[in-house]
Amino acid sequence: VNNTSTDTITVTYTAAGNPAPVITSVLSSTGTIGTAFSYQITATNSPTSFNAAGLPAGLSVSIGGLISGTPTTVGTSSIAISAANAGGTGSGTLMLSVYSACDLNRDWATNVIDVQLQVNAALGVTACTSDLNRDGVCNVIDVQRDVNASLGGACVLGP
Repeated sequence: VNNTSTDTITVTYTAAGNPAPVITSVLSSTGTIGTAFSYQITATNSPTSFNAAGLPAGLSVSIGGLISGTPTTVGTSSIAISAANAGGTGSGTLMLSVYSACDLNRDWATNVIDVQLQVNAALGVTACTSDLNRDGVCNVIDVQRDVNASLGGACVLGP
């Protein structure tokens, strides 16, 4: 006895849609008030549009995901960034710190240390690299002594 049977198997394949983008750009950046700024939002999975919400004054986002402009206010902003395609939207939060042009050490204060850093830069002297007055701290006094030494001043060592 020979039994022959033919079974038909139907396989249904559903292609997964395009996956949603995943933000890959660095999520922190810094800028300086009054100075041109740019930041490119990047993402995986071929995004077709980008957005940014909560931008500080002076900045805008292009359809291609470029945040650019000239910031007009000092401070830190938490910016919601996103990239979208037919599969959905990926998002992230960009922390943007915009500093005063005079806040050279970026400590949110403009003071004598920033002025000293400007003088050092003009003279080609680097920031504090040694404790010249031997008080256990490398600070603005030591930086000033570095400047004095570069100018040939006599008072450069010891308290």
